[in-house]
Amino acid sequence: MEDRWRGWDNAEIYDRFVREHRIYGWLNSQLVELASLGSAHRVLDLGCGTGATTRACLGRLPVDAEVVGLDSSAEMVGVAEARVFDPRARFVVAPADAVGEAVAPPFDRVVSNAAFWQFPARARVLEAIGKLLSPGGLFVFNVPSERAGAAPFHVFQVALARAIADVSQQPFARSTPPFRPEAFEAEAAGFGLELERMEERIYEGRQIEFMDLMEIPALIAPLTEDLDEVATRKVLDRARGAADPRERVEVAWLFLRLRRR
Repeated sequence: MEDRWRGWDNAEIYDRFVREHRIYGWLNSQLVELASLGSAHRVLDLGCGTGATTRACLGRLPVDAEVVGLDSSAEMVGVAEARVFDPRARFVVAPADAVGEAVAPPFDRVVSNAAFWQFPARARVLEAIGKLLSPGGLFVFNVPSERAGAAPFHVFQVALARAIADVSQQPFARSTPPFRPEAFEAEAAGFGLELERMEERIYEGRQIEFMDLMEIPALIAPLTEDLDEVATRKVLDRARGAADPRERVEVAWLFLRLRRR
């Protein structure tokens, strides 16, 4: 799954999206607030992408702190290194499930913005986080509430699902496994990570953000893996035409904070 984030098209389109739209900035502000970075000195940004979360962390950390960003995509990391001009930050190319071998402990915080729920082999990632965090350290991440079955789809998502079914002539099927908070809490506890806070926060935006989000190849690919490039473009155009880009939407996200025992 992480391999789909390789390639300069992904990195450049994703980076442009983050700069042009508000949602990732909002997600990062919520994440760093929940992570209580004021007392942290060493932070791991897991699934760092093009560095937006790393920059948000640096804005809350003291001058002697360090942030290590890790991502499986060399191209994403290349953009991050070009955009983050701060000696407190460094970046590592490695898949999330190899984080235990790619970086050395200890860390005070591990943060993961809009990424953890997409990782394959999540149990291996959790095990590594449990070993990398110092006792009392925090792991903070977020996941769309819809993945936990706790929120409705918005208009563009419905239009996209219908367009995929029409073009492919197959019933639409979700490709990403659901996120089950209760099962996750039990699994994390087995690695010494105790869930101490989980809350839903609402992002208010417009449909255009979610239309443009699906222009990122890595995000549309799992939904259209049986379609070629031309058919995928047809799907996107049809879905965009069925929704009003100016329409206001509310999108619920779950934010979770775990503490290392």
